[in-house]
Amino acid sequence: MKQGIRIRGVKLRPRFFVFLLLSALCIFGLIVGGMRLLDRYRGPSEEAPYVEQIGGIPVIRDLIEEDVPGRPGTLRTIRYIVIHETGNDGKGAGAASHNNYIHKEAALQTLSWHYTVDDKVIYQHLPDNEVGYHAGDQLTEDGGNMCGIGIEVCVNPESDYDKALENAAALAARLMDAYDLPMKALKKHQDFSGKNCPQRLIEQDRWDEFCDMVKQQLKAKK
Repeated sequence: MKQGIRIRGVKLRPRFFVFLLLSALCIFGLIVGGMRLLDRYRGPSEEAPYVEQIGGIPVIRDLIEEDVPGRPGTLRTIRYIVIHETGNDGKGAGAASHNNYIHKEAALQTLSWHYTVDDKVIYQHLPDNEVGYHAGDQLTEDGGNMCGIGIEVCVNPESDYDKALENAAALAARLMDAYDLPMKALKKHQDFSGKNCPQRLIEQDRWDEFCDMVKQQLKAKK
């Protein structure tokens, strides 16, 4: 004798229960797929207006030359803020030095990111709504390169690392507010490629602390 499942006094056959479950999964898939299609229909994100300061920190917009390997000019929908560290602990390797470096390297290879931050200044290298090559996941659909704004935090010895983190948190919060991104959109480079980056934040177990800093910055904006 076949056994059924009772829901509020209604006896459901196992096959019917499986049918309901599969139907629910199909509907969920259609909703998710529809949302992605809607994103594409809406087109790429419109870049937020440039600001000269964020929380008193100067922002220098010095964009990589157009139509070079590191700046293909591909417009996209912004879904993530991707945090990196430069990994360069040489003296003088601050934001200005990395700005010079990325201008040269982007002309030669598919390497680029959007911002570099140290304890005194923020440099912008790419428009927010253009693809950069920083997440190590090629051009994976919905990946870090295709949909993420890359922020590099300097670790040079004469820079105050904690202050650089504060500046990066202020920048991340400003971008998340500008593009209406939830906290789950705040990502590590590691989340996309498995690389141990941002190295200090990971190895010092400070990622949650950094996320809290961003949350506080977002609360201050409301």
